[in-house]
Amino acid sequence: MENTLYFKDMNHCDQNNYPKKVYKVEYSKMLIEILDTDHIQGRPFYFSSPHSRDDFIKQIKDHILRINHEELEDIQLYWKKSRSY
Repeated sequence: MENTLYFKDMNHCDQNNYPKKVYKVEYSKMLIEILDTDHIQGRPFYFSSPHSRDDFIKQIKDHILRINHEELEDIQLYWKKSRSY
C-alpha cells in the first residue's frame, strides 16, 4: 500500500495547463498538504478525522487527477521558475 498520494487540481490551471494546486494525502493522517506557488513545499489543511479528509477528497474527485512523485517534482520546478520572473 502506498503511504502518500498526490493529486493535481485540474479545475485551476494556468495558461500552460499546469495546476495551481496539488494535494498531498498521507495514509492515516488527518491532514492534506496543499501545495501551490506560494507554498511549494506545502501547507497543512487539517481535518477532524481521516474520514472527514476522505469526504473532502470525494467532493473534489471530479476535478483532481492522481500524479506520481516525479510529476510533482516537475510541477514544483515549474512553479519555482515561474516565481523567478
